[in-house]
Amino acid sequence: MQRHDLDDCDEDIAQLYLKSATDQIKKLAAAAQSNTMAEVQRFAHKLAGSSGFLGLKEMAKLLSELEKAADRHDSKEIVRLLSLVKEEFAQVRHHRSSRQSQAKSAQPVPTIFVSKKRFKVFLVDDHPIILEGLVRLLNIQPDLNFCGQATTAHQALKVITRLKPDLVILDITLAGSDGMGLIKDMKLRSLKSFILVLSMHDEALYAERALKAGAKGYIMKHQAPKELLKAVRGILNGEIYLSEIMKAKMLHKIADSSVNEKALPEGSLSDRELQTFQLIGQGRGTREIAAELNISAKTVESYRAHIKVKMNLKNAHELTQHAVHWVERKHLN
Repeated sequence: MQRHDLDDCDEDIAQLYLKSATDQIKKLAAAAQSNTMAEVQRFAHKLAGSSGFLGLKEMAKLLSELEKAADRHDSKEIVRLLSLVKEEFAQVRHHRSSRQSQAKSAQPVPTIFVSKKRFKVFLVDDHPIILEGLVRLLNIQPDLNFCGQATTAHQALKVITRLKPDLVILDITLAGSDGMGLIKDMKLRSLKSFILVLSMHDEALYAERALKAGAKGYIMKHQAPKELLKAVRGILNGEIYLSEIMKAKMLHKIADSSVNEKALPEGSLSDRELQTFQLIGQGRGTREIAAELNISAKTVESYRAHIKVKMNLKNAHELTQHAVHWVERKHLN
């Protein structure tokens, strides 16, 4: 077996442990939800949603925050799941460290890159650790150049207009603002930057909306770094990026002309209302939804009222029941 085969083998094993760790974190988040541990659940969702591309240091930081939050609660199930997560991440560190050691001892191999320019990439996300991981990933690419970042849609729009990046990578959930609205604003201003949505929110719900708003691709945060770079380079080359699963879903939808999304009750909801509707269906309360979407509890209540009117639902019980059935039907839990 050649050196690069060994490297790939170690990384494949690391990815398997990472997937296992992410699965355990999701179980931990579900357990925290049932025990109303909003803080534990929040950190678990962050870690599960971004573990695919964060470096070891960034993952360790988030894991430490999750552990601190869990220590404040006396739950044997949370402690058990956290222990499993830590064991899986220890294996990820082991195999990636092994791969790095092998790379250092290997003879340097010249790499040829087709691109003659470095494309400017701008980032929009309100999680500092995620931004740090993305900046690190971009800065080691010979054909990509990190040119700036923003944490809100308003701030991003001003800077993007001035910097004119080739590509904007953004999350659809931002502190006090809406990433989907930013995509629409960029389109209205005829800004020529390509847009790639990088989000923890399920692509089955938001990918099509993002493309219709003006994005050129949608990728979820649990994807591996190489998949993110594939999406970035594909979009810069004029392609549309979606996961293979999402491509198949959209092709089936096109083939079945009888399906009319707008005719469905949830098709009339705005992007933020749909996010709220999904979270209600996943059992989140008003405060948890507000924390997840970085908005006030009052705004969440306003969205709930709009949803009831648009979907002709009489009360909160009907809203919750309808949302839960919808989430189960969409397999979003």
